[in-house]
Amino acid sequence: MKKTFLLAALMMLIISPGLKAQNADSADVYMITCAPGTAAYSIYGHTALRIAMRGTEFDMVYNWGIFDFSTPNFVYRFAKGRLDYKLGAYSYARFLEEYISEGRSVWSQKLNLTTAEKERLFILINENLRPENIKYRYDFFFDNCATRVRDIVAASAADTVIFPVKEKRLSFRQLIDPYQKVLPWLDFGADMLLGLQADRKASVADEMFLPVYLRDNFAGSLIVHDGRQEPLAGPTEKVVDRPVTQTGKKAWVPQAVFWLIFVFVVLVTFVFKRPGLEKVLDYILYFIFALIALLLIFTNIFSEHDALHLNLLFLGINVLITVLFIMMLAGKKSVKLSRLTLTISVLWFPVALIAGQGINPALIPLVLTIMVRLFRHCGFGKSL
Repeated sequence: MKKTFLLAALMMLIISPGLKAQNADSADVYMITCAPGTAAYSIYGHTALRIAMRGTEFDMVYNWGIFDFSTPNFVYRFAKGRLDYKLGAYSYARFLEEYISEGRSVWSQKLNLTTAEKERLFILINENLRPENIKYRYDFFFDNCATRVRDIVAASAADTVIFPVKEKRLSFRQLIDPYQKVLPWLDFGADMLLGLQADRKASVADEMFLPVYLRDNFAGSLIVHDGRQEPLAGPTEKVVDRPVTQTGKKAWVPQAVFWLIFVFVVLVTFVFKRPGLEKVLDYILYFIFALIALLLIFTNIFSEHDALHLNLLFLGINVLITVLFIMMLAGKKSVKLSRLTLTISVLWFPVALIAGQGINPALIPLVLTIMVRLFRHCGFGKSL
């Protein structure tokens, strides 16, 4: 969950020395957790592994969070679920410099691994660094920089890693919401696109896709050595101490904006009643909502991100709006189609509530806005 440009990433990989199994007995392994930043790609935090060889200058970080903004069709590939991340290796000092410059705290936990487990870890990291394995298909909830660290540590264990047991479980949507409040429009966009898959309860292992949850759960996890349960991680030490990033500032803005738009549309529709103004408003609104409807169809059906599937907002902003917009451009009207579209839109809220899909408060005035204009074209009280 951090950005590193491709050229820098390639340089890191070239200068990175390989891990040798025979050095495992002198190695210390740490999990490094970085606090959330304020950029969109950094608001969830970051996780990496640090390996230091005692008595040598070897002190490297292994980071599964490298991606390249210059990737062709970056936004499309991300939305489609076909964006590749890669593993990079570079010095711990260089790693810390970046987070110090960004004003983000960094925590370190020494992992309680035996020499044999470290050897296994080295083998797995070297395997990951092979050219054919260095890239992986990114999945925000299930395959990212944090889950890669979780899985490679668990795979290195000679016996069993026991994660803590929690009675209260949150959904994936509930887990990410507090992090997104720092960027209210991102929070709105994520809630608009996430489907029912994001509303299922996450297990303890599942919630470790978030770096801070991985840090805290590792602190409470056990590892079995020779039949004895021992702590998986040592005490959490803060190696870079920075003020906590403010969250929740102006989180109300998207909701306020859409309620103002809704009030304006109601006034134009039921108070001013100026045909010219209503016509311009329809062209603008139907165009915008037609695009949103097509986006929802794409994310529901064609995206490989499971978390975007079964998004019931496709009822509230449904594809028939696109058909109505095309008819509008052709100078045609359809009262029956408008009534059908409105009926489907009305179903969104109760169906989403019954199904348990989380609803961002800003989505309510957004959907009500198009419903007002659909109602205007339904011709109620007039003969068809």
